[in-house]
Amino acid sequence: MWFGLPVFAFYLLLSINKSAAPNWDGLAFFGFGLLAIYFWWKRVEASVSLQLCAGVALLIGLVMSVIALNTDLLRTAGYELWRGDQTDRMRGWKSATGAVEKLRNDLEAKLGEKLFLIADARDRASEISFYLRDKRPEGPGHPPVYIVESQDLVNQFSFWPRYDEFVELKPGTPRPEDEVYTEENGINPFVGRNALFIRQGEKGHAPHNIRSAFQSVEPVATIEVQRYGRPIRKWQVFLCRDYRTLPL
Repeated sequence: MWFGLPVFAFYLLLSINKSAAPNWDGLAFFGFGLLAIYFWWKRVEASVSLQLCAGVALLIGLVMSVIALNTDLLRTAGYELWRGDQTDRMRGWKSATGAVEKLRNDLEAKLGEKLFLIADARDRASEISFYLRDKRPEGPGHPPVYIVESQDLVNQFSFWPRYDEFVELKPGTPRPEDEVYTEENGINPFVGRNALFIRQGEKGHAPHNIRSAFQSVEPVATIEVQRYGRPIRKWQVFLCRDYRTLPL
């Protein structure tokens, strides 16, 4: 109970003042699940009616889960409920990431240099990182895909190595001619490099922190994944040339 109750109570109070996400209190249900097993185990063993109810509950839960995770069952049965399929949020990541990876490989062959990847949000950066066949991290601890640089600590990506960070220059390594940062012998290894920026939807231009950090930013592709004729994922990809660190 004490593994689950504090987490559940905290997010219950927080959700009074802010719209809650359904996974916020998910951690609490591990403890609650163990508590439920402890509470019901001997009671179910001693009662035939409770055993019947438990069996029916498990069967209903299994059927609901199969339908929820595969609403094509409803579609093939002739229903139109699949049009509002919320599980579309789980679909299309692998196909879209494959298109991004192919685009990256084509551009690298054309430009003759390696490109690093930036996404507009943590969920896109995480999913693309997972489905990349050639993850190619830029260094130890680096994620395969970064999020847009920011001075704010917004999520876990803020604590991992970032492309806007300075690292200590190793002894004997010559400093680049155009590098002006000299404090604590720091250097940014991404300066002067090109990147691909991936964003959700199709809008007019890239965000300010991308346009200001690169000498030029141009859209190069729009990736769209469809399911039964409906778009479920649409990304716009920009080629960002010649990175330079933003002023503090």
